[in-house]
Amino acid sequence: MKSRKRKNYWLDENKIKRLQQLIKAKTETEAIEKAIDLVVFQKEAVKAWVENAGVGGVEGRRSLH
Repeated sequence: MKSRKRKNYWLDENKIKRLQQLIKAKTETEAIEKAIDLVVFQKEAVKAWVENAGVGGVEGRRSLH
């Protein structure tokens, strides 16, 4: 379940409006939440990639020539 809490921050309004346009969010809150989700996802994906780098291999690889 999502927990929601009211927060007050001093943010650059131009950045918020630009973000809202870029991700086609209906509200500023939606834009900020989506941006946070994206950063969290990226950090988790990079962590997983680094942890699994070099694990396994490629089988049945064919030459492109």
